[in-house]
Amino acid sequence: MFYTYAVGIDSRHRKGEIVCHYEKRQHYILIYTRTTAQFQIDDEEIPVKKGTLLLISPDKRASYTGVWEGYCDDWINFYDPDNQLANFRIPINKPVSLQENIPVSQYMQLMMNAFHSGMAQRDNVLSQLMMAFFTLIDNYLNSSLPQIAHYQKLLELREEIYAFPARPWSIQELADQVSLSPAYFQDLYKKAFQVSCGADIIQSRIDQAKRMLAQTNLTMEEIADRCGYNSPVHFSRQFRKCTGYAPSKWRENTLGENMVVTDHG
Repeated sequence: MFYTYAVGIDSRHRKGEIVCHYEKRQHYILIYTRTTAQFQIDDEEIPVKKGTLLLISPDKRASYTGVWEGYCDDWINFYDPDNQLANFRIPINKPVSLQENIPVSQYMQLMMNAFHSGMAQRDNVLSQLMMAFFTLIDNYLNSSLPQIAHYQKLLELREEIYAFPARPWSIQELADQVSLSPAYFQDLYKKAFQVSCGADIIQSRIDQAKRMLAQTNLTMEEIADRCGYNSPVHFSRQFRKCTGYAPSKWRENTLGENMVVTDHG
């Protein structure tokens, strides 16, 4: 079990200030840099980029400061009495550069919220959050999947596709949003999510149709229109192809004896 005893989010230090931690501590220090910095761990000088994770062990002396500006980071001080870190393949006392899509600050914010919550199971919750965080980093560092260029932009586009399934999306339009050629965009998208962009567009519409069939009494024509289909026939054909059922049959099977809720939106 991990025991957290201090958490800091968006901690800022003026230009020229040096943060120091002495060796022979009892706790680990987990740091996520929000600015470029210069670290020294024992006698080793380490230049560190923004968006870098460092896990400093209790036996190491460490100091760090900003390079071109003040220094800013998120950090957690924690104990590991059961040596849980041995279960994770995460470098210790070495910088780990992370992509923007890894939600480090979000995890640390959750941990700070839990730390100050006063809840009865606070230590348990914090330990589980730490376990989840280290599992995430371990998987990121040791995944066999290649690191994908433009991943964050692709992820944002995918979220937009699923948020607005009725839009008349085109590959050209989506590729233009990330300043890529259509062919390169489609190749990166497939590598990033193991599904083609065209298939995702269709799936987003089918998912929306399922929700509307289950939760509203809209007609097939209305659902087709709200899911981006110009023709109810095209909608019905594609729905059957993806689910194995006609929309009306899917609604019947899903609802059973339940009452359909009217959509007032």
